[in-house]
Amino acid sequence: MRGEHLVLYGPLGSGKSTFLRTLHARLRREGRPCAIADATIRLGDMTQAFARAYPEVDIVGLTQRRTRARLAAAAELRAGVLLFDHVHRLNTAMTGFLHGLRGGLAGIILAVDVDGPRAREALRTCYPALSLVAMPRSSARQLRTYLHAAGPTVASDLTPAQERQILRAARGRPGWVRLCALLLQEDRYWHGKVLYVAVLCTDTEIALRLGHPPFLSSATQNLQSNSPPDR
Repeated sequence: MRGEHLVLYGPLGSGKSTFLRTLHARLRREGRPCAIADATIRLGDMTQAFARAYPEVDIVGLTQRRTRARLAAAAELRAGVLLFDHVHRLNTAMTGFLHGLRGGLAGIILAVDVDGPRAREALRTCYPALSLVAMPRSSARQLRTYLHAAGPTVASDLTPAQERQILRAARGRPGWVRLCALLLQEDRYWHGKVLYVAVLCTDTEIALRLGHPPFLSSATQNLQSNSPPDR
């Protein structure tokens, strides 16, 4: 909503980025000013997203401060939505920027990677004035569908016990399952019909945290680049 700011939190691979991309596409189709920052580390990332939401505003040659002021004037006339993905700890300048957009200028979603109860508790300290919304976990049935859709050939070779072990390790994260399905296609995790499930799950977790899958062969990387994002 106009002027509403919230924090969408959940572990890596839970679908936050896919949700933001889907929301961004829908709002753009509706003609609402909207932009997304794929990584939000500094104030400049927020400013650039703000500018992409209002491409008609002339900001050439302006300083960042004057750029934000001109964009805020445009947002007063036509409220927009800003989506900030992979938000790290906010500094004073970033907090001031968000405070200036509250009360009607822009609706904002901050997607924060959080895993574990201690990190969830820390959210209340980092974002005391914002609404906190947890990314819902996918059910085992949904995860099983994702697994077989992403790697139908090799997933069909899994025993029920192997499949259950993979789904438990996923902890409700569709992005984790999609990456695991890609790794499943690598011969290194198989010895005949025997799957090294523990190694597969460990490598999936490492690849997810690194932000790219270093264990994939070039052929499987091509499959990854051509496959749709997880839902």
